[in-house]
Amino acid sequence: MALLRASLLLIGLCLLPLSSARADQAILIGGGYNINGSQGQIELNVSWIQDVLNKVNMPVVTFFTDGDDPAPDVHYLHTKVEGDEPSPVDQLAEQLEPVARLFDNQIANARRFKNHEIKSVIGGTEASSLSNALADLFEAAPDDPTLLVFNGHGKQSKTTPDKVTMELWDDTSMTAAELHSLMEKSNAASRFVFTQCYSGGFHRLAYKNPEQGLELSSNMRCGFTAESAYRLAEGCSASIDSDDYRDYTTFFFAALDGYDRQGEILGVETDTNSDGQVSMREAHFYTLEYAHSTDLSRSTSEDYLSAWQPWYLKWSSGRGSLPNNEYAKLYRTLADRHSIPLSDSPAKHIREKMNMYKDTAAQLHLRGIEIRHEIRAIQDELIYAAQRKWPSLSGPYTALFQSLVVSGEMIQVAQWVSEQPGYLSLVDLQNEDQTLSDSILDAERNLTQMQKLFEFRKLARLQNQLYLYAKPEEVRDYEKLVACEDSPLIFK
Repeated sequence: MALLRASLLLIGLCLLPLSSARADQAILIGGGYNINGSQGQIELNVSWIQDVLNKVNMPVVTFFTDGDDPAPDVHYLHTKVEGDEPSPVDQLAEQLEPVARLFDNQIANARRFKNHEIKSVIGGTEASSLSNALADLFEAAPDDPTLLVFNGHGKQSKTTPDKVTMELWDDTSMTAAELHSLMEKSNAASRFVFTQCYSGGFHRLAYKNPEQGLELSSNMRCGFTAESAYRLAEGCSASIDSDDYRDYTTFFFAALDGYDRQGEILGVETDTNSDGQVSMREAHFYTLEYAHSTDLSRSTSEDYLSAWQPWYLKWSSGRGSLPNNEYAKLYRTLADRHSIPLSDSPAKHIREKMNMYKDTAAQLHLRGIEIRHEIRAIQDELIYAAQRKWPSLSGPYTALFQSLVVSGEMIQVAQWVSEQPGYLSLVDLQNEDQTLSDSILDAERNLTQMQKLFEFRKLARLQNQLYLYAKPEEVRDYEKLVACEDSPLIFK
């Protein structure tokens, strides 16, 4: 059976365009853990990543949700487009919106389900089948460099970072330690990009012992993650409007491609060393500088610096002027963008802004609680009145409730709700609640920019400390990771 799986995967690879360079391969894994966790943004991210990789003629093996099963495996939110002919379902949803708002189901009323449209999917992501397929791929081409990309969801570990997971189809999962074991079957250097929540735990792929220690794995591995092993990542929206995407995928792969998701050329040169190609490290630094999101992203070499620092150096890590390196440059650039003075107690000004954004988010949150109480009061009053006229409304999923739908009487219910004195207030409050959520997200994004400033200062000093105090083998390992990260999509 393993031989058959390997043969099928190799046949799939042979049908893909071959690179004129080495026989690199990209393994792209995407989708949610079930239909409710498989958002439209993930599908669009995976499709776009495929396009970026295809531009450089890199063979891509794609695994997505349930593979070629025709059942729905993606959900998205329908938005009305001016001039488009609405479908019967969309027309009915618009008619029933007052009832949906009355019962707090306006988001569910806009949700639609479909089968994915990802091209050339070779298999699904259920954990056991994916594990077997990855083992076959690594064993079939053990000397070929691999780029491994995951775009989906993750779960935090309550113990060590190597226990963070990729949440996979059919509510299964794979830990960083389990993936580490699979990647041990490869002899070649590998890179990875993980964009899920708590993705930072996957930096343990780079080490010989995924649970602890700084010794690197014998086959070189490095990569980039949207977040640490302890923080949620931005993204995974059900929206299909890519104009608003600010996740790590959007910035990182735009930097590699030179074009944004709408096909517009980037207004910034991402090939910062002017060697004619954008390295993955350059894409990461572009993302650190320009991504106005809640992601505090990191690379494996940055993870190495944080894990390496001896306890006795932490006492002096915040003192003195910054050394002259790439993290100090990032710090100065971002500080200038956010009007942080560099010569007059910058840490004080950063903390003041952090507190301001925290206070803003807290005040918005309290207002949100008030609004939801007001919403609930209006809903309770309207529901009571509606159920007096239509008692069947009190028993969803019953025969009498269904009869309201079949007879078309539910449309009358919706019309009645829309004519009640409190309905317009309900709509206004629900819209304000959504606006508040957007404002809270904006405050959290601004707060992350301040956290980035502290992170850049720390990394600038850590890198300097490494060269001053580390053992020669520790410096060599750090530089190996940097060299690995500083490679283009096609590994040289």
